[in-house]
Amino acid sequence: MSDPISRLPLRASLEQLRKQAKDLLRLVRKGDSSATARMRDHKPLLDAPKLADAQFVIAREYGFESWTRLIRRLESLRSSNRLEQYEAIATEFVAAYSGDADALQRLNELFQDSLTSDQLRELIKKRLGATGDSTIAAFTQADARRLIARQNGFESWETFEQSLAQAPHNPRLASHGISAAPPFYRIDWAANSIEPRLVISESDWDAIFDVMDELQIAGLNANGQMTDLALERLSRHPHVTRLNLGGSKRLTDAGLSHLAGMPQLQELDLSGWHSPITDRGLEVLRSLTELKKFQMCWPQRITDAGAMNLRFCEKIESVDLLGTPTGDGVIEALADKPALHRLKTGRLVTDSGLGLLHNIPAFAKWRGGEIRYSLMSPDSDPTHLLLDGSFTDEGLKQLAGLEGLFGLSFFWHVSAMTPDGLKHLAGLPSLGFLGCEGTLCNDAAMAHIAEIPALRMLMAQGTIADDAGFAALSRSQTLEYLWGRECPNLKNRGFNALASMPALKGLAVSCKNVDDSALAALPGFPALNALMPMDVTDDGFRHVGKCERLEGLWCMYCRETGDIATNHIRGLSNLKTYYAGFTRITDASLAILGKMNSLEDIEFHECADITNAGLPHLVGLPRLRAITVVGSPRVTRDGMSVFPPTTRVNYW
Repeated sequence: MSDPISRLPLRASLEQLRKQAKDLLRLVRKGDSSATARMRDHKPLLDAPKLADAQFVIAREYGFESWTRLIRRLESLRSSNRLEQYEAIATEFVAAYSGDADALQRLNELFQDSLTSDQLRELIKKRLGATGDSTIAAFTQADARRLIARQNGFESWETFEQSLAQAPHNPRLASHGISAAPPFYRIDWAANSIEPRLVISESDWDAIFDVMDELQIAGLNANGQMTDLALERLSRHPHVTRLNLGGSKRLTDAGLSHLAGMPQLQELDLSGWHSPITDRGLEVLRSLTELKKFQMCWPQRITDAGAMNLRFCEKIESVDLLGTPTGDGVIEALADKPALHRLKTGRLVTDSGLGLLHNIPAFAKWRGGEIRYSLMSPDSDPTHLLLDGSFTDEGLKQLAGLEGLFGLSFFWHVSAMTPDGLKHLAGLPSLGFLGCEGTLCNDAAMAHIAEIPALRMLMAQGTIADDAGFAALSRSQTLEYLWGRECPNLKNRGFNALASMPALKGLAVSCKNVDDSALAALPGFPALNALMPMDVTDDGFRHVGKCERLEGLWCMYCRETGDIATNHIRGLSNLKTYYAGFTRITDASLAILGKMNSLEDIEFHECADITNAGLPHLVGLPRLRAITVVGSPRVTRDGMSVFPPTTRVNYW
């Protein structure tokens, strides 16, 4: 038998070999004499050949005893190549860390990023577990290898290297959907979707598409790595209905045109500031007649002319063009779309465009539906409209009569509207959610907002209102959730005014200028059950720990807090949701959380001091449904394996 290596193409892929087998079988069944002769050379007694027979023939023609041995050889070659590729990436990290601009550019191209040298060094420091003001004296090749291993969820380069040598496992057996061998990906079984980590080559896409085919996975989050070539191949898979291609800088108009072969698509995301997509690329929307959800946030090369192709998507339910140079034309194109109930416009809406909103049925008349909103979400149901542009207070009068509008938000680029324009919203009978941020949300705005009769949630991120404004807002008898994040002018009097609000269930404001005596009012908030205590200190968490009704706690933007804060909340017997992001908690906090039996959903984001050793404390929680760990360098995929299949694991 001939040497199999000499017979295989240098860049042979599994998809190529499978295609050869399928082509051979198709030709045999059509009666092609050459194909039939090839089959008989290796299967002389076969009457009704199957795909397995064609695969056997392909393997023998390449000099292998069986299809299985051919695949094993292919994987061994791929493993060797992968190790060389990752070694090269490690070398690039070392060079970029030392200031090599070309190496940094190559890394940014590989990871689809735009990091500066300082940002790269900070990222490396975090991923290697260096905390506070500590530094890495000398970043070596060994350090770079460890960095790559950590990025892929492995404790060391040695365990990572072992994974490269493994043949792909049965994806159905992947622990919590996390692949153990390259190409690395995670499967969200609940959402029936897949997301790759780093895609090094086009053949990686082939392997991922094979998994999608085998498991009939309908959704793909390309993690910013989709290419024109890969999308062409993906377009041949008729079961795929959801694509998140956001951040894919290498996806062009030419590549996007392949979506014309996917008329079954229901959800599509093309977001990304650096996206090269233009109006020409958006012509493909004419073919996507099943599309229900379209998102394209921030691309700067599109206009109304391209986005207006949404007029051909009769089933469209949600459109998000946040930050794009689009405006009135899109609103016009979406007129009379019967299912459309969410719209986030681009930044060029004018007074003329506001008048066109009456042509969207779900905004014009209340049609019922489930009402949904929450403290940690900028969206609402059953209807939501986000507006951005140069419209004026006078133009806002045209919103009168939009009886179906539940959620309404104003975005960054509103330039002519003033806080007084908000007085026109009091007449909207269904308005329950309002987004009004930054300088637009001053004391005068708060007074107008308090007059909205059925308002349930206010997104007031970065509000410049002072205590007088928060006191005015406190007159609202219906407001349930307030998201403010940075509130530089909120002090004691304003905070105490919020404490008097009878319906306020959720609060997310900076307490940087609220002293301890005012913070002591927290347990007395009449209805509080959800809290994001921004800028609260470890000591201040003793007041949080007395909020007995709390069901949700998000330790976000309180990065100096740690185990002391966790100890203060150990008695919250109704707490269901706990989040910690960039805090200083350690495994000691996990031990405390592990005794809070009411917890159902836990998330750790960029927590550098928690480790695998702390995770077993959480396994015994009787109600735990989901655990998320992201960017926490001392937690590995092996550590996450302690959770049972009944717990939804999100690890990245």
